Amino acid sequence: MDRDQAIALLHRLHAAQNAFYGGGDAAALREILTDDIAWHVPGDNAIAGDHHGVEAVLAYFRRRREFAGRSFRMHTRDVLSGDGEWVTAVTDGTALIAGEEHTWSTVGLYRLRDGRIADCRMLPLDQAAFDAIWAHRSPPADAGAVPVSVYRARVRPRHCDAQGVLHAARYYEYFEDAFLGWLDEHVGGYRALRAAGADLVVVASGCEHRRGPRLDDLVSIEVRPTAAGRTSLSMSFVLQADDDALATGHITYVAVSGGTSVPLPAALRAVVRSVPPARRRETP
Repeated sequence: MDRDQAIALLHRLHAAQNAFYGGGDAAALREILTDDIAWHVPGDNAIAGDHHGVEAVLAYFRRRREFAGRSFRMHTRDVLSGDGEWVTAVTDGTALIAGEEHTWSTVGLYRLRDGRIADCRMLPLDQAAFDAIWAHRSPPADAGAVPVSVYRARVRPRHCDAQGVLHAARYYEYFEDAFLGWLDEHVGGYRALRAAGADLVVVASGCEHRRGPRLDDLVSIEVRPTAAGRTSLSMSFVLQADDDALATGHITYVAVSGGTSVPLPAALRAVVRSVPPARRRETP
């Protein structure tokens, strides 16, 4: 890869990261990172570690996004390339963390393969300052640590009863579609959970109705996690039309593999770690 191609690829990477760190989805990043991407961050801090595989790397990106309250931005300064597969970029970073504006600089050593990023090794120019910025601390309360998404749908004729109102049985279909959208936005999609060896099955659900949306209404469903246990995840769903809450649903999922409950996959645990723990059921 020549210098112009390398620079273009790194600009695409940093633009995709900035969009993601600002609250966007991971689609553009998935196009740039190889499935076996490795990302290495040195130091004694909350984001340090070796992250292997695209799901683990995306979970690391989400963790940085939460710590910085979606304020983290990257600014490419210089790019050094040669005839081999490795490219070096000097990048400045800025973020508002714990109410304080921070800046730092890193050298990123990237290995390119087939027009994508296959490896990244981060080298802060001032390791002690970098560790202090990303110190072990809980994300700030206003950092948007509880991941929320909004799903929108049009009420179609096939979804309605004889009165032209959304049929009661259809609410759970809408909730399921909204949950899959939440997984796409925050965890990399349901396929990421399957790749980690787990499925999610429903163990409890309910819905409280105020009034039903009508044929052709555009509805939105706000989705957020409300409790997380070792193997379980509870979600809430607020269905609205014209800013009026029409119904509230709740569903609890359990991660399973081979018919047995298993711990929630790491990528899912990473985005719900600030969610209140699930209450244990008391034994009668």
